[in-house]
Amino acid sequence: MAATAAFGWAADASAAADKSGTNPINFTNDLRIYNEFIWLNTPGDGVQNMTTVEFRTPFADGKWQFRVRARALNFEADLNGDGLDDVDEFGTGDTDFRFLTVPYLNMKKKMAIAVGIEAVLDTASEAALGAGATSFGPQVFGVFFKPFGGFWDLIAPAYQHKFSVEEDRGRAQVHQGLIDLFFLKMAKDKQSWMLVDPQAVIDYENDKEFMLIDMEAGKMLDKYLGTKGHSVYVRPSVGIGSDRPTDGSIEIGYKIIW
Repeated sequence: MAATAAFGWAADASAAADKSGTNPINFTNDLRIYNEFIWLNTPGDGVQNMTTVEFRTPFADGKWQFRVRARALNFEADLNGDGLDDVDEFGTGDTDFRFLTVPYLNMKKKMAIAVGIEAVLDTASEAALGAGATSFGPQVFGVFFKPFGGFWDLIAPAYQHKFSVEEDRGRAQVHQGLIDLFFLKMAKDKQSWMLVDPQAVIDYENDKEFMLIDMEAGKMLDKYLGTKGHSVYVRPSVGIGSDRPTDGSIEIGYKIIW
């Protein structure tokens, strides 16, 4: 059972049929495969290409959602600006999983509150391909439907506090605060969408702050494939601030939702 039914969000008939994967509290079964090419902010040239497989599923009568992500990546970087690659690695990256639930939903007020806990496991095959730490990240976010006169279909502000419980490979502790704003606009026929996702990262451990701004355009493939739940999207991103780890990225993904 999807969270739309478990929490009464199906009062909006279009929500129960939504297969776009854009509503963070619509708990569906879905499989996502996406590739992100990243331009790193290093003294010399630095790039990373990362392929992620992600699976989500509801459980406990749709009141909870489980998500797991696994990665393979290639990392090449000139870290001191001498024109030579100091790092050139290919392998598997860290694995993370999350449990998410919606303890509060009020459709009269057109809002909901979701809470979750994320764990990142130090599974990278090489030290340079992961954070070198096992960490946890409790999070809370609100979802506001049709705010500001209905221009946006939903806005979802979020905060996550991330901290490591074990460090390996000589790496520093992880201690971060992540502030996320998520703005979604669906087309009238619900077959395409665009979203804007600015994120602020406060690195308490290293006394650094930066922003990432993601934008996404997606398209359902229903009329092309003759079946529901398939979509594609493209998601460019830009890094802002002198402490930013990346200058920008481009992500292309495919989703299957049922």
